[in-house]
Amino acid sequence: MANGPLTSPPDTVNVMLVSAHDWFASALQAVLEPEGFVFARMRSARVALRDAPQVSPDMVIIDEGLPDMDAPTLASSLGRGGLKSSIPILVYSPNFWHENEQAAAMRAGAWDIIKEPVRSNLVVAKLRRLLEIKRLIEATEEGSLSDAATGLFNLAGMLRMLRVMGSAARRHGAPLTCVVLGPTEAPGVDSVDALRERAARLWGEGIRESDVCGWVDASELGIVAFGTDAAGVTTLVRRLTERTASDPNAGGLAPISAGIVELTDRFVEDTGAEAPQVAPMATRIAGLSGIAVARTALREAREAGGGIRIAELT
Repeated sequence: MANGPLTSPPDTVNVMLVSAHDWFASALQAVLEPEGFVFARMRSARVALRDAPQVSPDMVIIDEGLPDMDAPTLASSLGRGGLKSSIPILVYSPNFWHENEQAAAMRAGAWDIIKEPVRSNLVVAKLRRLLEIKRLIEATEEGSLSDAATGLFNLAGMLRMLRVMGSAARRHGAPLTCVVLGPTEAPGVDSVDALRERAARLWGEGIRESDVCGWVDASELGIVAFGTDAAGVTTLVRRLTERTASDPNAGGLAPISAGIVELTDRFVEDTGAEAPQVAPMATRIAGLSGIAVARTALREAREAGGGIRIAELT
C-alpha cells in the first residue's frame, strides 16, 4: 500500500468496499463502474480500518458477514478511527435482516442501507444523492453562519434554521418546501461577486419574513418556505423571475432556473428538536437531503434548457 492517499481522475468516485462475498462485490462493480465509481476492495474489517487513510475514500460500503466484525461495529469503528464525518457510510442489508438490525447500523454511523434486491437505477441515484450531501456537509464546516458580503445565511446558517423550521412545521402540521434557484447560464468567474449582490437584493429581499434564504453555492440561492407547498413555491419563483426580468440592473441573473422539493413528514420528524433518539449525523444528513434534492433538480432544469423542476424527497 502506498504511503499517501490514492488519487483518481476528478470525475471518479473512490469507493472503499468492505466485503468477503465475491458475488456482492462483482454485482456492485458491474452496476457502478460504468457510472465512474472506482473500487478499493477490503475483505476484512481489520484491513479496512488499517488502510482507510491510504484509500481516502469518497464513500464506504460495508457488506454483512465479515469474518472479524459485524457491519454496525465497523461503521462505528471507522467513525472513531479518523474517517471524516462527511464520508457517507452505507451498509448492505440482506433479506434476513429485520428493522432493528437496520436501525442498529444507522445508530452506529451508517448513512443509509442498501437493501435486497439491489436495483441498479435506485442504487446509483441513492449514491449520487449521498455524494451531494457529502459536498454540502463539507461546505458547512466553516464557523460563520452568514455571508459577510450580502448578509444572507450561508449553508451552515441555512442548515441551523432548517432544523428550527422543521420542528415548527411538525408542531403546527404546516408544509415546508425548499427551492434552490440560480441563473440558467453559469456566470463567469469575474462576475460572481456582482451577481451575488444583485441576487441578494432581488431574491433575498423578495421573500416573506417567515422564510429562510441563504447561499447553497457561489451563485445558487436556497429558500426554505414555511407553510408553503411546492405549488406555492412555484408561484414564488415565477414572481422572482418577473421581478428580475423587469429590473434594469439585474444583468446576468435572468433567465432563472429552479429546483423545488416539498419536504416530507418523515423529514420534518427526523429533523425536529423533539427527536433526541436521532444521532447527530443522521439529523445533519436529513437536514441536507432536501437541499441536495432541490439542487439536483436545479441542475437537471439547467441541462434541459432552463425552467422549474419539481422533485420528490425519497
